Amino acid sequence: MKHFLALIIKFAIIAIVLEVVLGYLTDVSPVNILLIAAAVTAIAYIAGDLFILDKTNNTIATLADAGLALVIIWAFNWVFRDAVISFTDALIASVAIAAGEWIYHKYVRSAVFPPVEGA
Repeated sequence: MKHFLALIIKFAIIAIVLEVVLGYLTDVSPVNILLIAAAVTAIAYIAGDLFILDKTNNTIATLADAGLALVIIWAFNWVFRDAVISFTDALIASVAIAAGEWIYHKYVRSAVFPPVEGA
C-alpha cells in the first residue's frame, strides 16, 4: 500500500507539472501528456526512487529523476509523430519535475523507506 500511495503522489506531481509546462509550450494533447506522465512516473519510480534514492541521497536521486524525465519526455517525439516537444521544452519540464521530486523524495524516505531501528 505504501508503494501505491507513493506512485499516486508521484504521478500527480508529474502530471500537474507536465500539463502546465507542456500544455503551455507545446501542442501536445492533454491525453498524450498524461501518457507521458505515466511513463515518467513508472520508470523514474523504479529507477530513481526504489534503486537510486534507496542507495544514495536526495540530490543524486533528484538529478537522476530529472535526467530520466528529460530523456523520456523528449523521446515521446518519436511516439507521437504529430507532436513536437523541443529539447528546451523537455528540459524546462524536467527541471520543474526535479523541483517537485526534491520534496517528494523526503516523503519517500520517511514513508516508503522508514529508518531501521538500531542503525
